[in-house]
Amino acid sequence: MIPKLAHRSRLVATALLVTTALGLTACTGGDLAAPAGDVNTVDEALASGIDGAIENAMTLSGSTQAVVGVWSGEQAYVHGYGDVDGSVRIRGAQATQPVMCALLLDLVEEGRVDLDREISKDLTRQSGIEGITYRQLCDMRSGLADFKQGFGTLFANNPTRFWPEQELLAQGLAHSPLSWPGLDMHESDTNAVLLARVLKVKTGQDVSELLSEHVFAKAGMPSSSFPELSSTTVAEPTLAGTNYPLSGGAAVCDAGPVDVPEVSPSMLSGAGATVTTVTDLKNFYEHYFDGDFGGDAASIVTDAFPAQNPKRDEEGTPTEEPAEGGRQWTFGTEKMGPLYGRSGAITGTLTAAYHDPESGYSVVVALNNSAAGASFVRALAFQLASISSETGAAPELPWTADEQVAALQEGAVCQ
Repeated sequence: MIPKLAHRSRLVATALLVTTALGLTACTGGDLAAPAGDVNTVDEALASGIDGAIENAMTLSGSTQAVVGVWSGEQAYVHGYGDVDGSVRIRGAQATQPVMCALLLDLVEEGRVDLDREISKDLTRQSGIEGITYRQLCDMRSGLADFKQGFGTLFANNPTRFWPEQELLAQGLAHSPLSWPGLDMHESDTNAVLLARVLKVKTGQDVSELLSEHVFAKAGMPSSSFPELSSTTVAEPTLAGTNYPLSGGAAVCDAGPVDVPEVSPSMLSGAGATVTTVTDLKNFYEHYFDGDFGGDAASIVTDAFPAQNPKRDEEGTPTEEPAEGGRQWTFGTEKMGPLYGRSGAITGTLTAAYHDPESGYSVVVALNNSAAGASFVRALAFQLASISSETGAAPELPWTADEQVAALQEGAVCQ
């Protein structure tokens, strides 16, 4: 059974937002009043620790703006850095990818889709997808390779280029299948792009309409949307994206960070085009792990298995026991320690979102320079969780804040 402790967090968050709207904002450090989109009901030590971690990560990544949200029971800290507040819109990248799996589960609950139906029965004109089921697109066992191989420099240096969905799928399919489809797990954004396409064909509705109706409205995400893939701008207020130009996959430091005010969401499409806020994203993860999508199938979202594939014999039977601990995968998210979530990158923005369904703890953070990559913002989220744990605001974790600081320093760009 999926825990329901997060319901109280949602009620508290709603009350806090109402209070904010009335102008009763909290104080942070020496500030007389926090910006209208900011919330602070945590103790000074936690707020100071979060601020220090964000400022360090901004320096290491070359970011000029950031936004963070940390929630634990009745405590909440939502704050923007660099002339933005906590209400700023962000390109969520792969941190928002699980909304596609929530959409799938909602359609399963309505009886419109079967998890174990082969998608080739609904996407009849697409070759190379034989034997792949809807379920495998979220548990990453489809055998599909990631379309982003070799595209990183193109995405960074040509941020407004429109990428047809079929071009992304063709790139992934050209390197597929990977080992043991149906058994081995291979994290690949091609899965979510293909899921978006097949659900659009299956239902006859646009992905933006499907997500608005089945996910955003249901999860309390009023500031979230799936944009037109031909659009390159996001409605204000939004993080002002920056990036270092890339050459051969490496940052061109001499060029310095360049502004990327326009970015084509088509570079990720169904794998991470969603525009959201830190509070909306927190609300989504709470609802997702509360079991609000999928009915009887909802428990699938916490069924974790090792992300490292075992060695197999000729019949596919594992020849070794899976390693204990470490990274695991579920239905659309990774699991590290007690935290479920995703981190991601799209040109100009890095985002990470993680949630513990047992305690209700959530952390969401975004930076406005994408050069350091998804692993960098993931380490930042884990550092924030460690700082929260040290003050009793988060569960016990299998890593330390110092370990994550070291990871951030290792992933620093142009330092």
